[in-house]
Amino acid sequence: MQIHSYTSFLKSTLLAFIFLCLGSVSFAQILTSSPYSRYGIGELNLQTFATPAAMGGSFIAYHQDTIAPFTINTANPAGLAGIRLSIFELGGQSQFTKISSETTSIKKKNTNFSYGSVGFPLKRFGGAAFGIMPYSTVGYKITSTQENASIGTMTYVFQGDGGINKAFLGAGVKPFKNQIWKFYNSAEADTMIKYNQTAKYKRKKFGKQLLSELSIGLTGNYLFGTINQVTDVIYPGSIVYYNSRRQRSVQVNDFTFNGGLQTHFTIDSVKSKGQHRLLKEKIKIGIGAYVNTPMGIQAKQSNIIYNYSLDGFGVERPKDTVLNSQDNPGTITLPLEMGLGFSVKKGEKLTVLMDAATTNWSGFKYFDTPSVDFKNSYRVSAGLNFVPNKLAYGTANYIRRIHYRLGVSYSDGYLDLKNTAISNYFVSAGLGLPVGIGRFDDVAMVNISAQYGKMGTMTNNLLQEDYVRLVLGFTFNKRWFIKYKYD
Repeated sequence: MQIHSYTSFLKSTLLAFIFLCLGSVSFAQILTSSPYSRYGIGELNLQTFATPAAMGGSFIAYHQDTIAPFTINTANPAGLAGIRLSIFELGGQSQFTKISSETTSIKKKNTNFSYGSVGFPLKRFGGAAFGIMPYSTVGYKITSTQENASIGTMTYVFQGDGGINKAFLGAGVKPFKNQIWKFYNSAEADTMIKYNQTAKYKRKKFGKQLLSELSIGLTGNYLFGTINQVTDVIYPGSIVYYNSRRQRSVQVNDFTFNGGLQTHFTIDSVKSKGQHRLLKEKIKIGIGAYVNTPMGIQAKQSNIIYNYSLDGFGVERPKDTVLNSQDNPGTITLPLEMGLGFSVKKGEKLTVLMDAATTNWSGFKYFDTPSVDFKNSYRVSAGLNFVPNKLAYGTANYIRRIHYRLGVSYSDGYLDLKNTAISNYFVSAGLGLPVGIGRFDDVAMVNISAQYGKMGTMTNNLLQEDYVRLVLGFTFNKRWFIKYKYD
């Protein structure tokens, strides 16, 4: 008798769908308090999950281990090709920020759901994933004053909230997966071995190995959301002047694409005293690349400007409308972003990652208007993940199964205000805590990461942000789409 049991799959899929829906609702909450989110489309969010966040945000050359847990690489879809079990990931973050000027400082706290995603293998040659996460967020309130000889002290209040969300669907495949095995079984390889053509054999083997491990990925992203910005000009108590308010709302709904590739080769022996010595743990050297294509995304902009006064109780009394313009279409041109990555993996214990990326922000346009506040930027980061023994099951060996992570990242920033770059750097650390029964096809992990960083500067009357960002993520690996059989 044969029974098709999909109960576990249906429960997991339903749970994933619920979390993704809840995530899309929660993104409406404020995820940042940065005054620098006033510019462009807001503060760009980390496009990685909790695991890379603990490793300095490094992701370009990060490929899967051969033993679970497997993770979802949202930023470089080529990394999806190594998925061997179905994956469900979700997470949230809290950020504690101290915003300082030369004369004062304030503290802010933001907590919210950050991401939800489901991944699954495609046969034996690839993997795919879909999910939702914030792309950029806006959340600020800035108050400044200015003395006017004829009017008095004028107050300017700048406020903003909202942001852009990203729903994505990506896939990565290894189109030449069997090339190395075809070479091993070929007459060409036999001939090289027979006639002792060692150097030629090694070169050919190396090339076939890189080709077999080559993974190519592509992701389609649907960007949607609303950014609201309000500017108030408040005059001192006067019967001559009315206060002025401008309300601007920008709605985004369009698609973007990003792609990437990865490959690696294996070192399984070293030459010592004229003889080859097998390594106890193989070393894998990997490289990766990714690109976010520059695209113009469609948007609509609405503007309302009106004058008002405040009565004795502080209630607004609108007077007249200066401008009322609704749903004017336009284009926001996103910049070209690309990067290279390098990885070293020693067995299933140690992974070291290094990233370098650049973004052409000088090509950014907001409703077809270039911005003088943006400049080209670069990012460098590095991180590592160490686990003593993934297979050391049992309560006494739990500590040996924990993943320990460290990282560092630096970006010179894409904002150029008052001839000053708004740089951003942080150091990170984290743990991957295994939970559950520990079967190879049913693995769960709690991922905790912490980042401490600085963004901006107090020179030239600007602001500096000192922040601590905590990311809590959950990774569930399970074998879905199984037909259970019994007699």
